[in-house]
Amino acid sequence: MKKLLKKHLKNFLFKRGYEVTFLGKRNLLNMNPFIGIKSEIRSEFPIFFDVGVNHGQTLDKIQELYPKAIIHGFEPSKKCFESILGKPRNKEVVLNNKAVGDQVGILDFNQYSWDALSSLLKREFTASTLLETYKVEVVTLDSYCEEFDIDHINVLKTDTEGYELKVLQGAKRLFQNNKIQFVLVELFFEPHFVGQSSAGDIMNFLFEHQFRLVRFYDFERSSIGYVSRTDALFINSNFGSVQ
Repeated sequence: MKKLLKKHLKNFLFKRGYEVTFLGKRNLLNMNPFIGIKSEIRSEFPIFFDVGVNHGQTLDKIQELYPKAIIHGFEPSKKCFESILGKPRNKEVVLNNKAVGDQVGILDFNQYSWDALSSLLKREFTASTLLETYKVEVVTLDSYCEEFDIDHINVLKTDTEGYELKVLQGAKRLFQNNKIQFVLVELFFEPHFVGQSSAGDIMNFLFEHQFRLVRFYDFERSSIGYVSRTDALFINSNFGSVQ
């Protein structure tokens, strides 16, 4: 009887656009990735890299859940960077008005009226207006960690509007040496930006570096129901081991 009720409930919700999945009791599968990873992070002072800070939404979550965390944030948008400078933050938060990519240099940054869409890439299509394009400094995660003597990253979150694979490729040394524990990354399944990273290429890169997929989070869908984008969490079970 109990199984039958569950089946009818799932069918009822599915017909109305909802899908129910049993996640088990493992903390890692929590709907909030920053709560989920708590069970796997052993350090009292974990190191977070927030690539694509925007207005500090993720930064706020990390500081609330990990008050002793060391956080390095990167945001190339002049507008967004000014907004986060005025927000209260822990003393161990380092903010950089820079982009992150696969090579150190200078690139054009596209500032849109809806600043969440601003990117090193141009939009395929958008109702948002391109306000201006200006030069920004680009660093790689390898070069940044070498400069500031950072040995490892517990959590790398990257939300760079289509530039995710370049961000990961710029951390080649860190990945090869198992120095990154978690990657939380935005994945696109439909064209949003010219030259954007494909979900398949990002996942293959992580799989090649011994990462396993933990879970996907909320899926955004197109007007006809196709999956458009999501965020995904990956874990390196070899984190800390020497190659």
